[in-house]
Amino acid sequence: MEKRLERFAALVGEDKVKALKDKNVLICGLGGVGGTALESLARSGIGHFTIVDYDVVEISNLNRQILFTNKDAGKPKVEAARERVQTIDESIIVTAFDCRVDDNFLTRISGRKFDFVIDAIDAPEAKVQLIKHCLANNLLFISSMGMANRLDPTAVRIANLAKTDTDPLAKKMRMLMRREQIDLADIPVVYSLEKPLCKGSLLASVMNVPSAAGLALSSYCLEKIQK
Repeated sequence: MEKRLERFAALVGEDKVKALKDKNVLICGLGGVGGTALESLARSGIGHFTIVDYDVVEISNLNRQILFTNKDAGKPKVEAARERVQTIDESIIVTAFDCRVDDNFLTRISGRKFDFVIDAIDAPEAKVQLIKHCLANNLLFISSMGMANRLDPTAVRIANLAKTDTDPLAKKMRMLMRREQIDLADIPVVYSLEKPLCKGSLLASVMNVPSAAGLALSSYCLEKIQK
């Protein structure tokens, strides 16, 4: 057992932790939510990640996105994220896609085996495409709803999409998934009970809530793939 994983193994058992080395987790979106999920899973022993994001690191990201520092400004997020993960454990394999999640990307990954998929994308249409891909291919997954415009990390919850409320993004996702005739109970999500505190085109945010969601995603992922 690796020294850095001893305390996790004391919680769940050495066999479960050792098995994580062979798991491949797909994380789509590397912002405040997806970035924390990636960091947590890397520190928990996952051995292979496939990461997807089309954006570059901006200084305005640094108040809430755990993967990045000033030195990363201007870099593709997937490049900076891969470097960050490999400072935790250089043996972790990171496959990076600097692109959007769309039909072209989903075609590129068709047939690849993923042990778990985390949706931390902002765009509703892309979220729908990714969720449909997971359901069609029997992939374990969880999707994050909106975490901006909130302050309370203790309001973050896990449920299925049918049970969400207070969240404008979840409301839109419920509408879009019903249009696709997909049962909302089949879609596990992380969401916040806290109503958005402000409105407007600028998504206000501080690290606490997105990171709480990222940790919830990581916890759910570890629970499901260790069974």
